[in-house]
Amino acid sequence: MKAAKQIMAVVLIVVFGLKTNGQAVEAISKISADSLSPGERLMLEINMKAPEGFEVAWPDFQDTLAAGIEILDKSEIEQIPLDNDGNVWMRQELTLTIFDTGFQQIPPVKLSFKPRGDSASFEASTPPLQVYVRPVQIDTTTTFKPIIGPRKEPVTLAEVIPWIIGGLGLAVIVALIIWFFVYRQRKEKALPIFHKPAIPPYVKALDELDTLRHKKLWQNGKVKAYYSELTDIVRVYIEDQFNVPAVEMTTPEILKGIKPLQINGDASSKLEHTLQLADLVKFAKMQPSALEHDLCLEGIVTFVKESHANISDNDTIDIAEKEVQQ
Repeated sequence: MKAAKQIMAVVLIVVFGLKTNGQAVEAISKISADSLSPGERLMLEINMKAPEGFEVAWPDFQDTLAAGIEILDKSEIEQIPLDNDGNVWMRQELTLTIFDTGFQQIPPVKLSFKPRGDSASFEASTPPLQVYVRPVQIDTTTTFKPIIGPRKEPVTLAEVIPWIIGGLGLAVIVALIIWFFVYRQRKEKALPIFHKPAIPPYVKALDELDTLRHKKLWQNGKVKAYYSELTDIVRVYIEDQFNVPAVEMTTPEILKGIKPLQINGDASSKLEHTLQLADLVKFAKMQPSALEHDLCLEGIVTFVKESHANISDNDTIDIAEKEVQQ
């Protein structure tokens, strides 16, 4: 076993330590300066020469090379074509900085390599380098100078334009808000809409009675519908003309409600007869004669005309309202 190690050592010396036919593995590094100030940049160049067909495992540098030595940047790994001796050169630059003063040592960079297809790998290292970081010179003979406040820079047009644009935009928004509220108030104060005067209750009632006459409901066997519509017309007329809620009243309540109006006795009798006969038709299924159908319609027409003629002013209407409320 010891003999095998000795043989391997001899082979490595011959292949990598000595130049055989101009081919050898070399790891070289150099720095851009041998001294610098704290925080100043320092360039470290790493070179490796290997015969063609060798595989090189280049280290993946992070943010520090060693304690106190920071890596600010790193270049791509360059590969230079074969030289006259059949060697390939590989190169990378690191940008370093150091803040600790005094002599600082840049450690060796270890590079692994092996012949292509071989399982055994070997290692070559760059030589260590030394650099001097100069301390900061402080002049202790001079006195402290007063602290100068921040200087005021002149205002430029580029700085003022955004404020001008913002002010104009704000003014436009305020103007739009004011216009909106003023326009809204004017819209609310628009001229009133004049509606067409309502048709007087007695005119409406007479028109509806004439329409009912031409419908010929009872002639077509619709007796109940005929009397229902007839009484609805007169109930609405009484309610609209005299403020008596006749639509919701029974026949006796309607007759009692219009009694204070002092309507013509014959007209009131015709109203009473028609309402009572209509109740019999709707609830007792009574079948009046054709003559009674016409007399009822004419009786309601007479009631509308006579009751309207008796209304001279609103005093009678007020009396009727008080009687209904009691």
